[in-house]
Amino acid sequence: MFGLVPKPIWSTCITPNEHNAIPQRANVWLLEWPDGRRGLLDSGCGDPAWFSEKARRLQGMPGGWPLLAALQQNGVAPEDIDFVALSHLHWDHAGGVGRVIDGVPAWTFPRAEYMVHALEWADACSGNPLLYKSYPADTIAPLQALPAERLRLIQADVAEVAPGLVMRRSGGHTRGHCVFHLYGNPVEIDHPATRAVPCTHALYAADVCPTVHHLRLVFQAAYDTYPLDTRAWKQQWLPRTADEGILLLFDHDPTHVAARITADPQQEFKRVDD
Repeated sequence: MFGLVPKPIWSTCITPNEHNAIPQRANVWLLEWPDGRRGLLDSGCGDPAWFSEKARRLQGMPGGWPLLAALQQNGVAPEDIDFVALSHLHWDHAGGVGRVIDGVPAWTFPRAEYMVHALEWADACSGNPLLYKSYPADTIAPLQALPAERLRLIQADVAEVAPGLVMRRSGGHTRGHCVFHLYGNPVEIDHPATRAVPCTHALYAADVCPTVHHLRLVFQAAYDTYPLDTRAWKQQWLPRTADEGILLLFDHDPTHVAARITADPQQEFKRVDD
């Protein structure tokens, strides 16, 4: 998760276990508009039952399916989701889309339109051996099986995909990796870690800034396909995020789902609130 940064440095931020693994979440954001429209940013890992016992053990996956349980707690059924906007198509972000079992696709959100950047889609379907195991067949197959009208490939590098929701290609983590901006009308985020924080602009950075510990330019995943692009994105957007008071949303931080940030002479940027 920290690439070229030596363990004695990154382990001061977050403590690994005896297997050098660190705790992470796979946060999914539920968006609700006043007109009743609902969407998700990413879809998480998927049902733990889809994975082998070994995979569940190695990934530390809990019993049950946290995403569906959380939606149910909020009174939302899978059929209520109108769209799923995917930052990229790695298994921990797109795995919750569904599965194809014995040739029959089963989509988790049966009415939803699925959005992904066209470059990400091209790479995910390419079979390029240089990408190794970046795009498992079990993750991509449900999307490939979608009717054409339910798969929306975003061609532009900046596109408003729903009112007040902008999908912007960042690159870096993958060629077609995207971040999402929520802007315009007041944004109300219903989560204990963000209460009492007024917000008119939020930024879901996905894997170009997956945790609060990745605010420094060189703190980035070793499996970024275009690592310098990740740093270039941070160099451009983290100062703006700090200066404009944008609420930064994290996908993998085990403790902080969101934070405002400020410039810091020693750490480059640091969290100022949750």
